[in-house]
Amino acid sequence: MSVDNSGLPDGWSQRPAVARIDDCLTGGFNNFPADRQLASRLVQEAPWFPDMVRDNRRYRNRVVTVLAREFGIRQYLDLGCGLPSLWSKKLQRHDPPLTYESAASVHADARVVYVDNDPVVYAHARTTLDVNSSTAAVFADIRQIGELLDDPAVRALDIRQPTGVLLNGVLHWASDESAHIVTAELREWLADGSAISVTHATTDMAPETMRALVGHYAEAGIDYRPRTLEQISELLAPWEILAPGIVPTAQWRPEDGTTPGENPGAYAALATPTRSGP
Repeated sequence: MSVDNSGLPDGWSQRPAVARIDDCLTGGFNNFPADRQLASRLVQEAPWFPDMVRDNRRYRNRVVTVLAREFGIRQYLDLGCGLPSLWSKKLQRHDPPLTYESAASVHADARVVYVDNDPVVYAHARTTLDVNSSTAAVFADIRQIGELLDDPAVRALDIRQPTGVLLNGVLHWASDESAHIVTAELREWLADGSAISVTHATTDMAPETMRALVGHYAEAGIDYRPRTLEQISELLAPWEILAPGIVPTAQWRPEDGTTPGENPGAYAALATPTRSGP
């Protein structure tokens, strides 16, 4: 693959990319006409699609807070971290919070390794996410999970201690074989007391619409693989699925005083390989 003088692949801004499409759907500015054109087609097909992406981002803060506060987890591997959410001057943090912001609000000594296979995301991660000695950014692909786990920044985590792994909005971009390999390798790698968070697009609730979305992504050369509840459960077996189970993302332990949305596009789950924890 050739690169331009920015160090990025040739034509990178002319081809839509998953992270930039999500950025466009959530009102961000790190996107290009190709991303906006595909995002427009997706929204025309599924008006609830931006809410699905926003729900995924808001879920990250909830699940990291649970992992930090209830499980005592202090180190995190954020796989497929995506572009950072927008900075809020009022809150003096990103909104919704980034993984490190959520974890450090509970444990000041929290550590986070951000991983993505998109060179543009990685560039942003190095400048926006890798903010101190407790954070790191890694350019790697979950489909080469062995190489990813062998990266020096990942190996710097204390594998003897529990780790929170975020696979939010990631596995539905992987083939069945790759997705099963990833979850199996992580089960072998993680210490007792660890947990894995997953959000995953589904065909269960709006099958015709989701098939149309798959087609739009395919036209752009992007392989999108929403799965059924049964298929997602198989990916997480034999881990224990923690309460409230595999549920629509917005309904996973919603914040007090909020009414969960009803977009039909994705599930969320938190699972652990052990029976320790709440």
